[in-house]
Amino acid sequence: MLGIAVAAVAAVSPLSWKTTSLDLGEVKAGVSKNLEFEFTNETAEAITILDAKGSCGCTNVQYPKGAIEPGATASISATFISKNTGVFKKNIKIKTSASEEFTYLHFNGEVVL
Repeated sequence: MLGIAVAAVAAVSPLSWKTTSLDLGEVKAGVSKNLEFEFTNETAEAITILDAKGSCGCTNVQYPKGAIEPGATASISATFISKNTGVFKKNIKIKTSASEEFTYLHFNGEVVL
């Protein structure tokens, strides 16, 4: 049921995402993994990303601070810092100027020794 709710929220995003989910596979413990989520503003107005946060302190998120003009492509990038071994499921929560709803980007994998 949660997956359906998350998919519904992602569907109302004012941005068109190349992907909203990444499978990182196996990641060695203590290694940082860079992620990138590309999007296009397919609306008729400029959109600003107001905030983008990782679901925990293991994810550092960078996002464009200026307006994304109609038709422009940009990306949210993040660095996942692997620490504890085991399977993980994380997300990045995004708030834009064009919607009251949040958009969630997901990534998962397994931290191994």
